[in-house]
Parts: sequence; C-alpha cells; structure tokens
Amino acid sequence: MSYEIVAVRTSNTFTQSESDIEQVKLSDGSVETKAQVVKYIDQDMEYYFTASNGSHAVVETVHPAYSDPYIRTVANRTTRDNLLSLPRF
Repeated sequence: MSYEIVAVRTSNTFTQSESDIEQVKLSDGSVETKAQVVKYIDQDMEYYFTASNGSHAVVETVHPAYSDPYIRTVANRTTRDNLLSLPRF
C-alpha cells in the first residue's frame, strides 16, 4: 500500500534539513510521527509525495550511526522534489 505525504511539520520553522521533520500529514488527513513513518517504510510500506511537476518522489529512511533515523526523498538531480518543499502544518 502507498501513502501520499501532503505536508510536514518541522522542529525549526526555517530548517534546511529533512532530518528536522517531526510529523507528516497524509492525503487522508491523518498525521504520523517521523518514528512511525520510519518504522512503516522499514517494514516495506511505501510513502511518496507528488512533486510540482506531477511526478512521484519516493520517501526513504536514513539511519545515521550517531543520531535518530529520519526520512527523506530518494536522491535525484533536483531539490524541487524534497520533503521540505511541501506545505507546513
């Protein structure tokens, strides 16, 4: 099953880092924490968001050695389709 992320909540209003995302809002209006999304993606659930050009940007987890896991979009050649381009809630 796939879940579309439509907005994010960050710990810092002017953040430049996807690691500062604390919660996401899904297209059905539900809200999930970063920890929940990490857990579900690691269990093979798919999360994505629709970029401004209409393409789907897939979300992946990152597990740094010395900090908490976080979510980000799969790397490509543009920053226009990263999670921080989504509206805040």
